[in-house]
Amino acid sequence: MVQNSPVPIDVIAAVQSPYYNFFAKWMAAQNDQINMALVDNCGHDIMAEVPDRFNQILRHFSLKNRYLSN
Repeated sequence: MVQNSPVPIDVIAAVQSPYYNFFAKWMAAQNDQINMALVDNCGHDIMAEVPDRFNQILRHFSLKNRYLSN
C-alpha cells in the first residue's frame, strides 16, 4: 500500500528508537510521496518528548502539501 500511495505521507521517527528509524528509511525509499523526518534526542514517544519539534515537522509537512494555509 505504501509503495503505491498517490498522497503525501509524513513519517516521523526518533533516531534513538529501537523500533522505527530503519522502517522509516525503508518507507521513504519506497515512494517519492513519502517524506521522512528523523528526530534526534528522543525515544519512541516523539510527540510527548519533544512536542515543539514534532509540531514544527507536522506544520511544515501540512503547509508544504497545502493541508493548511498560512
